[in-house]
Amino acid sequence: MRSHELRLKMHMMLVMQATKAPYTLPDRPTQSLARLLNLPQDTGPRRANDAKKWLQENRLITPTLLAGDKAGLLLLHPDGSGDGWESNGARWVGVPFTLWSNAWILRLSGRAIVVLMALLELNGGSQHPDGEWMDGHRKKQYGLSDDTWTSATRELEYFGLLRTKEGFWGDDDYEIRKRKRYFVIREALATAPDWTMPDAP
Repeated sequence: MRSHELRLKMHMMLVMQATKAPYTLPDRPTQSLARLLNLPQDTGPRRANDAKKWLQENRLITPTLLAGDKAGLLLLHPDGSGDGWESNGARWVGVPFTLWSNAWILRLSGRAIVVLMALLELNGGSQHPDGEWMDGHRKKQYGLSDDTWTSATRELEYFGLLRTKEGFWGDDDYEIRKRKRYFVIREALATAPDWTMPDAP
């Protein structure tokens, strides 16, 4: 697991443990964090500590005291401004709890998780049986390169979490060309991943 991938997964783990105001949680020992993230016993604690330190330096979390003067962490706004976490206002993406509870967050690569969240946002409220179109302009809005998008969607399809269908699409701003519809198979997240499968190609 690469450093940026570990930081993403740790942040998502912490967010899931502090879903209500005041958005605090106990500050677990690094050994415990390493086990939660399925890191190796020898290097895991050090890597978990490095990832937590990075989240603090980038103002995504900060140390705080909980009741009884116990060490805790406070979630900060995910834009890195250092402001407090705010659950209202801007649009948020609903991510199924089973991403955590069924350990998909550990099975998928960091890029696959990011693209999955982008696709959940893309398909929010969609009733189309084949999902929605994703054009190049939209990908750029997410800050995703073509290589990242291709490898991540291939991984999601490999694990049965995504279905794609090619077709022709265009509007007044985009010339008609072959594109793909993307449909997230949410039901697949309701079951645990097959850990006997090789990693996605």
